[in-house]
Amino acid sequence: MTDPKIEFKAITPAFGAELEQCELTRFNDDEVDGLLQLAAERGVVVARDQVMTPEQHVSFAKRLGTLLESPVNKGDIPKELLVIHADEKSRRAAGELWHSDVSSNDIPPGLSMLRMEVVPDAGGDTLFSDMVQAFETLSDEMQHFLMRLTARHDPRGHYLYLSGAKKLDELPSATHPVIRTHPRTGRKALYVNAGFTGKIIELTNRESESLLRLLYDHIAYGVKFQCRVQWQPNTVVFWDNRVVQHHAAFDYYPAVRSGYRATVVGEKPVLC
Repeated sequence: MTDPKIEFKAITPAFGAELEQCELTRFNDDEVDGLLQLAAERGVVVARDQVMTPEQHVSFAKRLGTLLESPVNKGDIPKELLVIHADEKSRRAAGELWHSDVSSNDIPPGLSMLRMEVVPDAGGDTLFSDMVQAFETLSDEMQHFLMRLTARHDPRGHYLYLSGAKKLDELPSATHPVIRTHPRTGRKALYVNAGFTGKIIELTNRESESLLRLLYDHIAYGVKFQCRVQWQPNTVVFWDNRVVQHHAAFDYYPAVRSGYRATVVGEKPVLC
């Protein structure tokens, strides 16, 4: 059960939570564990008015687990942070496809922690989709079929720069179950995404493309298991990549949207 000391209001009845009057940097260890449990159960957790430096962002994120590092940061930006930035020079923004962060890693991310400092006057929302409900709303026959499958997840071109590698061949693909089990809750979730999944291993190319398209449409049009977060300055949003996909709306050009993301290493996905 969710730690009762963490008060929140639901974003939708079954998905998403917004914390009420909290200061993350003052959380004790029990509250940090409660936050991890809340993210596992409700997928997305929003905290408003969180003023912190990049160093404080990293310090808090390290309490959530081991962090991925970005080898391409410039200046004094901590290596554990990924800069999220778009402005009048941007022709696209990161995260415009429905995806789970860097699922091409053999051990993909668990929790992501994004803090926005500058946001547009309107637009720039992030949409989130609950992969537990996405799985549970499929037919029983489709659920049983998908639980027998695995998929190859490939590194994409935009991740080449972020990784520091010189060519995509240096970044290996990873194979994960199409349905994975969350280690905290034991709930099953759909784990293929348009951003990184290349092919379902057990199917022919044509079969794989057709099934993935069906599943991607199910995710994109499944408004009953989605929520939308409107950013404000100093908003922090946590999402659990094991059970959540997200899509960043790039509808604010030429305004500025800027912040930092810390990403916690998860574990190798399994179905049990």
